[in-house]
Amino acid sequence: MALGIDVGSTNVKAALVAVGEGVRELAVCTAPTPADPDELVRVVLDLARSVLVASSEEPQVIGIASMAESGVPLGAGDVPLGRVLRWDGADDPADVDALVARFGADPLYAATGVPALPKAPLAMWARLRRTDPELWRDLRRWAGVADLVALSLTGVLATDHTLAARTMAYRTGGETLPNAFDPELLAAVGLVPDQLPAVRSPGEPIGTVTAQAAGTTGLPAGIPVHVAGHDHVVGAWAAGMRSPGDTADSIGTAEAVLRVLPAAPDPAMLRPTGMSVTRTVTGAPLLLSGSANAGSFVRWWFAHRIGAREPGELLDALAALPDSPSGVLVLPYLAGRQTPAPDRRSDVRILGPDGSEPPPREVDPVRLTRAMLEGVALHARWMIDAQTEVAGDPVPPLRILGGPGGGNRPWMRLKGHVLDLPARLVTATEPVAAGAALLAAASAGLLPGEAPVLDSTDLPGAAGDPYREHYDRFTAFAASGTEGTA
Repeated sequence: MALGIDVGSTNVKAALVAVGEGVRELAVCTAPTPADPDELVRVVLDLARSVLVASSEEPQVIGIASMAESGVPLGAGDVPLGRVLRWDGADDPADVDALVARFGADPLYAATGVPALPKAPLAMWARLRRTDPELWRDLRRWAGVADLVALSLTGVLATDHTLAARTMAYRTGGETLPNAFDPELLAAVGLVPDQLPAVRSPGEPIGTVTAQAAGTTGLPAGIPVHVAGHDHVVGAWAAGMRSPGDTADSIGTAEAVLRVLPAAPDPAMLRPTGMSVTRTVTGAPLLLSGSANAGSFVRWWFAHRIGAREPGELLDALAALPDSPSGVLVLPYLAGRQTPAPDRRSDVRILGPDGSEPPPREVDPVRLTRAMLEGVALHARWMIDAQTEVAGDPVPPLRILGGPGGGNRPWMRLKGHVLDLPARLVTATEPVAAGAALLAAASAGLLPGEAPVLDSTDLPGAAGDPYREHYDRFTAFAASGTEGTA
């Protein structure tokens, strides 16, 4: 029995799972992710209490995964100072540009594996120091969101290497993984390693549930608590991405394509692609391509581009359309593109067969919704192909973690047709929370052998790659840099 927690960008999830030959979700609870850190901890503890009532057996271990690049400044007594600072709340490039000027783009990327983006916590801390000197004066420590939850349960502030690797303040380029953030990188923003969480080795717990936390939650006192790591990386491992060449497509508010590598790649070759070089949960080299435009873009579309129609009505109507391409291209970039072909200026564009934007009333809303879902899937294919160019062919199947998006059958069906690669869709209701529980159980030595993988099902493809021409047009327009608006 294990409890998994996933602090996501949109929702917090808790899953109580039984791990044996497989992984069985006994209870899952979700709630919107609060912006207030005290409320965030309260919600997590409430969800934990809720799933515990589903079983008379107590969990033996807890695993916590979370979105990356998000955290909380802590003052005296580890009291949070203000709101959660999130990865998707920063677009001012001034501070990250200053860091690149100080360290050099190539050396900074080679050391950290992280593209120089405003969302990186190192840039976030520089911006906080510059724009809010009063809060900065009161800051004593920093906690990532998973670390904050673990702190509430154990009284110990520590993190895992996959989350540390997303900060641009942790060196991933060496033979071994450091157990602390880098002093030189932190000094650039006025911090020291003691102000950051300690970095646990792969599989090492943060601590154990305190008597106080046990009294609040009903959890057993003394059971180990693990920060499982970066949500996409944890879910991909749980889905079976564990050997070189294994690839996963993890979809949430953002989307990540991940590939296990046989050895660390040449950073000079990879930096222009916008990809990250990081580590798996067990410490192996990992290539990560990220896009902020997945679930967030689908939600934006249904809020702003369908007029008076209901989302459910449009999704139901998609089932009546043929499986052939819509003929309309949607470039799904709300706030620039990270990879491939990084471009901060990329925006949402709708293009007809001749490359011009059709008048809104000339395209049926159902067909346009299909084109939107095609656009998100086409971008995922582009990320997969870009990885193949630098890392060779993936080992099939592609493991797709749809999470709540996995229930969007038209979207998943389209992915099966758009991606020219055998794929399996993970069927867990909350694959990251269940994966965090599974990883914690494996790390605690509770499993007799190799950890099982989350259940999945074949995602039917289409014969003959019917989206080849549509995909070529998509990548040509997306990479052209042509200005446009939707």
